[in-house]
Amino acid sequence: NYTVDAEGTVVVKITVDPKGNVVDAEFGQGTNTGNTALRQEALKAARSTKFNAINGTNPQQGTITYKFNLN
Repeated sequence: NYTVDAEGTVVVKITVDPKGNVVDAEFGQGTNTGNTALRQEALKAARSTKFNAINGTNPQQGTITYKFNLN
């Protein structure tokens, strides 16, 4: 539940270690809201995401897109 009266898209660029943990998260291209609360919630969610472990030693990079809509 969010108590923010705002909507928008937040794109988070992530780096994931071979164990599936997000080790870096920052705002990515495509973010269209300057709302601090939405941006911080997206970063918090991205950092707590867990992915499947992989064989290898190289971290993987990608993005997660969060769309916040008012209902």
